[in-house]
Amino acid sequence: MEYKNFGLNEVSFKKIVVDLKKNDTYFFEQVFLKQFGETVKYLRREYKATQDDAYDATMDTLIEFRTRFVEGKLQYGNLRFLFTKMASQMLLRNQRKNKTSIDDVLSLTQEEDTDFLESEDLSQLNIAWQLLGDSCKQLLTWHFYGKMKLSEIAEEIQKSPATIRKQKERCIQKLKDQFNLKTILKPND
Repeated sequence: MEYKNFGLNEVSFKKIVVDLKKNDTYFFEQVFLKQFGETVKYLRREYKATQDDAYDATMDTLIEFRTRFVEGKLQYGNLRFLFTKMASQMLLRNQRKNKTSIDDVLSLTQEEDTDFLESEDLSQLNIAWQLLGDSCKQLLTWHFYGKMKLSEIAEEIQKSPATIRKQKERCIQKLKDQFNLKTILKPND
């Protein structure tokens, strides 16, 4: 049995698809409930997710996976990898919805030996963050907060890794420029 396909052979895979189309979920549940716990542990370990966040992302993925089975969008192949990758992306998507403030990005980019920004500077930086476009916010959040590699982001939004690398550089420069502009324009005491 191939573990990469949850122990399913092609016949078992086809049986799950047929069963799910008839709304019979018994076989699907037996196969994927085993993977459910492993995926929650993986998300907690690799992404430092809370139990609730990892559970929610895995549950959302299980629902999406079932939908893809019924719609015939899944092919027999490395299903375990696909499920885990989808759960990782679901977790990052959920986190992005809940936390896209500059405080999150800053907390990941500051080194231990770096002085913390004063609250006034942090306020200016937060304004600069708000002035960034949504695509820049999303990219920087995925990369710094979600710890996604640029190649993973490129795959997610279907662009080349070189394009994403350039976009990241431009976004960081925009953030720096906005911050510097706000800092220069702030009233003197």
